[in-house]
This record gives sequence, C-alpha cells and structure tokens, in this order.
Amino acid sequence: MTSPDSIVRTAALVVAAITLVYTGPLVAIGLLFARRADGSLRGQLRLRNGPPIALPAGWSVFVLVPCLNEERVIANTVRCLLDLQPGVRVIVIDDGSDDATADLAQAAGAGRVTVVHRALPDARRGKGAALNAGLRSVRRHVEDEGLDPGRVLVCVLDADGRMTPGAVARVTELFSVPEVGGAQLAVRIRGRGHVALRFQDLEFWGLSAISQFGRTATGSVSMGGNGQFTRLSALDEVGELPWSDSLTEDLELGLSLAAHGWTVTSTTGAYVSQQGLTDPRRLLRQRTRWYQGHMSAIRRLPELWCGSGIGFGARAELTAYLLIPYLITLPWSVVQQYLLLRIVQGQGSGLFSLAGGPPWMRGLSGPGWYALSFGGFLVWGLVYWRRTDDLPVWKAVAYAHAQLLWIYVGFIACWRAVWRILTLRTGWSKTERAAEAPLVPPGTAATRSFTTGTE
Repeated sequence: MTSPDSIVRTAALVVAAITLVYTGPLVAIGLLFARRADGSLRGQLRLRNGPPIALPAGWSVFVLVPCLNEERVIANTVRCLLDLQPGVRVIVIDDGSDDATADLAQAAGAGRVTVVHRALPDARRGKGAALNAGLRSVRRHVEDEGLDPGRVLVCVLDADGRMTPGAVARVTELFSVPEVGGAQLAVRIRGRGHVALRFQDLEFWGLSAISQFGRTATGSVSMGGNGQFTRLSALDEVGELPWSDSLTEDLELGLSLAAHGWTVTSTTGAYVSQQGLTDPRRLLRQRTRWYQGHMSAIRRLPELWCGSGIGFGARAELTAYLLIPYLITLPWSVVQQYLLLRIVQGQGSGLFSLAGGPPWMRGLSGPGWYALSFGGFLVWGLVYWRRTDDLPVWKAVAYAHAQLLWIYVGFIACWRAVWRILTLRTGWSKTERAAEAPLVPPGTAATRSFTTGTE
C-alpha cells in the first residue's frame, strides 16, 4: 500500500516540475527581452523621470478611468495624464459616486476631460459595465470625427494609476504591427517602505513583469486592469460590450482578443504605478476576487481551442496560465502543510528525507528540501533586486525567504475562491483608496518626478 509520505513526495515533485516547465522558459525569455530592450534589468527605471512625448501622427488615444468614490486620488491622476501624456483624451466614468469624484475630475481637467455620469440602477454593476459605458462615448467621438478604428487605442487606467511620462506614445508604437490588438504595461507599487507594499511590488515588478515579458514570445500577455491598451477595431470585433461582468474583466478581455486571433504584447518602454494594500482583510478580499475570476475563466478553454485564428503557442500558454490555481496553488498549499507537519513531528527534515524515500533522495535531505522550498523564491528575489534600485541585495534575499510565509495569502485566497465558486457567490464591495497629497500644478518638473509615486 502506498504511504502518505510517498504520495506527498510524488505530488511535490509533480507540482515542482509543472512550475519549472511553465515558469522557467517564461522567466528566461523575459529576462532576455528586458536586457535587450533596456541594456540591463534596471534600465526601465530611467523612464520615471523622462520627458512627455507627443503621440505619433495619425493616432488617437482615449484613456478610460472608471471611478466609484475616488475623490482621494482622481485629481492627481487626471493632472498626470494631461501633463505627462500629450494628446490623450481622458474620459472619467463616474459610476454612481456619492462623493466629489466628478467635480474634482472636472476641476483637475480644466475643460479637457469628459465625465460620463452613471446613475443607479444602471451604475455600480461592476468595472466591466462602467468601461463599456465609457467605450460608447469613445465610439461616438470616433464616428463623429471620422477616425479609423484601427488607429484608435483605448487605454484603461485605474483611478490611482500613473503612467511614466510619454508612456502612451511609446505604447502606440507597438500597434504599428497590424496583428497587435492589445498591450499591457508592467506595474509598480508605490510606498514600498511598508513591508506589505514591498511584498506586493516584489510580486508585480519581479516575477509577474518578467513572466509577462516572456509571454510576448507567444503573443499571449495577460491583460490587467491598470495600464491596459486595446485597439478599437479589436474591441469592435470582440463585440458591442467587450468587457464582461466577470470579477476579472481584464483577464477575460485578453482571452477574447486571443480567441479572435489578436496578439497581446508588452513593453519595457513604459510602466504604470498604483497603490497597494496594507490592511490584511482588504488584501485578502482583493486576492480572493482575483483567484475567483481566474479560476472561473477556465470555462473559456473550449473557445481558445476551437478558435481558428489563435496559434498553438498562445493556446498552450494560456491553457497553462488558466490551470495554475488548479495544478500549482491548490495542491502545493496542501503539500507544504504536510511537509511542515512532518518536520514538527520530528519525522523528517524535509521532502527528501520522508520515510520510505530512496537512499539517493535521503542523502539530499538538507539541500534538496532547501532547493525545493526556497530555490524559486531566491531566483525571484535576485531578479527583483536587479530590477530595482531601492533595495540592497541582502534585503532582497531576506524577502525571498520570507515569501514562504507571504504565499499563505495566496493559499488562503485560493481556497476562499473555491468556496465562493461552489456557493455561487459573486458580489463584491469596492476597496477604498488611501488619501494622497495633491500634486504640484501641471507643467512643473516636480509633477514628473512624482508621477510614479514614492520611488
């Protein structure tokens, strides 16, 4: 009879193999992509103090900023857009706010911002519905002005989002390739002096950004809710309401673009910064929503494999990405607890010394357990250290080892998402932003240095 130790050992090795097979090539390609583009992994940081750049001739870019009670941050966001992204058209969607969001957006825009007002009962039906309302405004402008939808980009920016100067112009260049339908910027977290915010920045700016760069090889970069760009003609092909009512409408849009044969890419020529979360309950609620949306999106697999326009590489990569919670997060959350329990019981120092293991595995008990438990995190931490200039290497190594504890946020969120899926729960309350100091008037150097937050 197979022992529990043997089952867990096999499960651990299978999960480790799946993780390595999927993430290994993405990280390798992403590192090469970043180094070739910037000369070094740290080169992208130069963008935060760069000059604004005008849009290429013949292109139009509409920035949709969905808002629900965003008075704490919307004025800064509007000012940064108008000052640092010359030529963009800003559309703020006030999704039934009961604070001063709309008034502050209008005042900050000084006549250069369109505010789309949504009222109950149509308002507050999710981010996707708000974006679709903003898109209707874009389409009216395009029709009235006779613009070519193939040369019109729609950018989605969260109310706390700030793109690097000239980001829009740089991203527009990606769409000179006709098959490119979408692009997603890498994300940084502001206020990284707080431990929780540092962990979140490590996630976004480290493994996530590098993996996204790696996914450019298959044209299947995952769309995010902040710093997302889409060609209007691609949105039109997806449908009248391209953003769904899913909890992760951004991920769903990326899948729809792929199913219709569009390439989704990324760039090291720009990035977007946003606030993070320091309150444990809000953080867990956010991550649970992300996992629930991600896990629910598995229903889109038949569409990806039946579509005629999508290549095999994109199909395979997106399939693996959608299966991550099922093949990696959930099984490893169980395996890790079993291994820790065996260590506490004094019956093993780690995976390779559990009872019943072959002699060659028992001989590797110490280094083997360390490599399996911390090896990936150590690589992650060192990559992050090379990508930033505000963390010494010893701290990066320390954060890498602390990831073993931080991943419990993901474990708990993933299992909560499973429970919510099983109980058919889909409602969510919005996470509040933190108040920010007002920016200096547009047009000053201080605005540019502040646009990405505390760097």
